[in-house]
Amino acid sequence: MLSYRRRQSAATRCARKYNPLWSQPIRRFWIHARECIFGGGQYDITTLSTNTNSQMIRRFFNTLWLSTFLLVAASHSAQAQREQFGIRYEQFGAVNLDNASPSLSGSSFSASSLTANASFKIFLDKRGASSLTVGAQYRYVSIAQSINVRPNRETSFAPAIDAPRAAHFIFLDLIWQQRLSDIFTLFVAARPGVFSDFQNVVFDHSRFEGAAFVDWRVSDELTLGLGAARTSNFGRVLIVPIAHVIYFGGESFMIDAIIPRNVDFMLYPSKEWELGVSFLLNGSEYRLGDASLNSINMNQFGFANLTAGPIVRYQFIEKTYLSLEGGYTVIRRTELVDNRMSGDARLLQQYNPANTWFLRAGVQVMY
Repeated sequence: MLSYRRRQSAATRCARKYNPLWSQPIRRFWIHARECIFGGGQYDITTLSTNTNSQMIRRFFNTLWLSTFLLVAASHSAQAQREQFGIRYEQFGAVNLDNASPSLSGSSFSASSLTANASFKIFLDKRGASSLTVGAQYRYVSIAQSINVRPNRETSFAPAIDAPRAAHFIFLDLIWQQRLSDIFTLFVAARPGVFSDFQNVVFDHSRFEGAAFVDWRVSDELTLGLGAARTSNFGRVLIVPIAHVIYFGGESFMIDAIIPRNVDFMLYPSKEWELGVSFLLNGSEYRLGDASLNSINMNQFGFANLTAGPIVRYQFIEKTYLSLEGGYTVIRRTELVDNRMSGDARLLQQYNPANTWFLRAGVQVMY
């Protein structure tokens, strides 16, 4: 049985950070609403597919959505919603693609990323019923890939796909929280930013993403929410429904989920330690500055990953944590696009990176 002091630093402390009635910041709530189907900054390939048939694409989306929902229905990443400042490094394993597809040879793929975020909260009234969280996030993605197209039968020419070697996004993260009653709270988020390779950046490289949902405080232990988001977590911009779940089981256990972006099962055995299992869908869609510089005229690049694995956090200074996550990817997706075209012609190359290991480490300062 945890002492009263520990309960304050574990379950009760977390309740104040997550329960809308405590008016604490709930950041990045749409986190990865679908950020792992085509664009988040992690990829690996062992199985490559260039089939652009629309029926297969729809089948993929249906399969991904179902898989993500089943996983998310059981877990989520609570940490990102209560961060005031954070920095993380991610590394994904590399895989060879020698026999991935009849149209590709000598190919490999791997990636790493560095992410930094910060925010502060402003209360808009004296009662604390209305607040605005103002934040920003930056991510740098480094891509190591070599994809060669097999020789054309007529020309015997075998060009290499000069896919982007780096991608960036930088955006504002604005969240308005309004308590509507004792049991209902409204959240509206706006995420304007630039998603680009930072080569010849133009207005087309900017984009607006966002979300809105209403939380219902069912009981002291359970909060449920429903809404919608415009997000590129799946590697392409989509409008998707979202569900929010917060559950406190006893004094030291919590489930926190924003579906379909992430789900966490967390244990709080002491004031210093947080242990759990996390499922995270992470991706984005990036515009490229000069399509003429690559061999297939692409001007858009998207990728995403769904990862699963254990997470450990240690509080070494008050409200400051070291975190370590590791595990395996569940679903991966990458596509190269010419968005000046329409229909299936837009999709120049589409391949499914093979699942691989990942490691994520960082430092976070919590509210």
